[in-house]
Amino acid sequence: MPNRLVRSLPFWVLIVASVVSLGIGLWLVLSKSAELSTTLADGSAGYEQVYVNPTWIGFGGILTGVGVLGVLLALVLAALASALPQPVVIEEMITEVEGDLVEVEENVAIIAAPDDLPDAPVAEEAAEEVAEETSEEAPSEETPEKA
Repeated sequence: MPNRLVRSLPFWVLIVASVVSLGIGLWLVLSKSAELSTTLADGSAGYEQVYVNPTWIGFGGILTGVGVLGVLLALVLAALASALPQPVVIEEMITEVEGDLVEVEENVAIIAAPDDLPDAPVAEEAAEEVAEETSEEAPSEETPEKA
């Protein structure tokens, strides 16, 4: 069964939006910083280069940070999805139970726990203890006769 995260539309929207935000933020920071440094170095800096470009650089830094956080969040989600066990889909559903007769309806999905999960040792030990107690308490078939 393929990973459910790969088929998740919000996951892909997160990845695409994060990469786009990261790209636009880097482009703003790098282009405005280069423009600001060249105009200040040659002495032709005007009002826009001196007062507006630092604002664009700050906005680009925020977009870059949001993009990095989005990519990190996508990586964390992918790691968590790979660490958790995937449910097993059974293509049958029991519809009616009458005595020993069981009718099964096909093509209905039931989500069951995976078979590779370990059994609970405490439950097994408790079941064994109960079985031993009930076998000890069972009355014997031979009853002593009173004389």
